[in-house]
Amino acid sequence: MARVRFPDVAQPQASPSPSSAGQVPIIAVASGKGGVGKTTIAVNLALALRARGRRVGLVDADLYGPDVPRMLGLRRRRDAASITLFAARGQPGSRLEVIERHGIQVASAAFLLGENQGLGAQAAIAQLIVRRLIADADWTDVGCLVVDLPPGTADIQQFVLGQTGRPVSVLVVVTPQVIAHQDARRLIADLGRHRAVSLGGVENMSGQVCPGCGQATPLFPEAPPDESIWGLIPRLARVPFSARSASDADQGLPVMVTGAVPEQVSAYASLAARLDEGIGEDAAAQA
Repeated sequence: MARVRFPDVAQPQASPSPSSAGQVPIIAVASGKGGVGKTTIAVNLALALRARGRRVGLVDADLYGPDVPRMLGLRRRRDAASITLFAARGQPGSRLEVIERHGIQVASAAFLLGENQGLGAQAAIAQLIVRRLIADADWTDVGCLVVDLPPGTADIQQFVLGQTGRPVSVLVVVTPQVIAHQDARRLIADLGRHRAVSLGGVENMSGQVCPGCGQATPLFPEAPPDESIWGLIPRLARVPFSARSASDADQGLPVMVTGAVPEQVSAYASLAARLDEGIGEDAAAQA
């Protein structure tokens, strides 16, 4: 059994090969930059897929900002002294415990660390932790994994997108402004090096919903057509911003649970329907 101890991070002597068990499809929720609401999209997408009858695992692979549990009302305040990176089958701790919340199963680095601890891990260590979250978690009959990636195209993204033996699709999240699209274009260009299939994108914060009339007003200027990603991948959904749902999420109540903002619920339901169909098609094509 290999462990990472804090505050020092030690390199393990050997890296295990990825597990071939439970090769269910992955929907990787990605972004070119931070601050576009990627985790919010991942959480509510997982809940919307569950509402359609899918058994969903939600993997919080953003090791340096693992916010999925907080958005689901789950917190670990006690600091950790070490993290198990891998263990032989049958040994204590060989399977990583998952927590079920609102009908979805969740595995997150936030379950391994105290909420005020940071993870200063080298690339090889980070990939081992993500591998454990995906392949060694104690999933129960999941039909797909929604994986919340860190922003950008670094080591964790390369590991997840390079998964073999299972369909891996990518959902790119952007906000309307040109900077978000510029960085997303870099991400999309990188996807061409992998077997991953980009299902499309989501425009988050597409406008602000008026709590009185329900109309949306723009929050950002839109990227010009020649710099937009929508000429490269299809836009599958537009999700407006709502101060009400943002406040609820801070309290661990995502909008797909509260139903408080119908415009957002409708957008997530539509997105889940389109991705649900795509999961089946991709699985069949790669079978």
